[in-house]
Amino acid sequence: MLVIKKTLLAITLLSVISLAGCGGESGQEMGQVSGTITKGGAPLVGASLEFYPEGDGAASYGKSDEQGNFTLRYSTGKPGAIVGEHKVTVIGGTSKGGAAAPSEGLATLTEGDSVPKPVGAPGAGGSKRGGAPKPVEGITATVKAGEENHIVIEL
Repeated sequence: MLVIKKTLLAITLLSVISLAGCGGESGQEMGQVSGTITKGGAPLVGASLEFYPEGDGAASYGKSDEQGNFTLRYSTGKPGAIVGEHKVTVIGGTSKGGAAAPSEGLATLTEGDSVPKPVGAPGAGGSKRGGAPKPVEGITATVKAGEENHIVIEL
């Protein structure tokens, strides 16, 4: 009976120790991050933003809404980004008030008009237009500890 109790105690202690190491982030301080992204003064809608810390740690991600506003989440899903300097990549997005959606263009056709030729599917070869959106790089941002970080990005 004593052997069973000691074995159960040892298993319980090992479980507690192993769980303590798995529960947290990488031990780095996080800051809450929101921001606004514009292009030519107009909100950039649907842009994917990636913040890569210049030191250790994983990236944080966000997507801009109809007003160009975004909020970052760390790679684990926790809100925010690691405190410190970041390299920012912006992928895609459309300037609000920019090009009309294809359905709007077709709605303006009248009888006798020719239907516009398709540009090509994204990623399809041979098209000068289309393909995957090109990322905008070379942007930096600083995330500070203990405060709300509102980052403004103007392209």
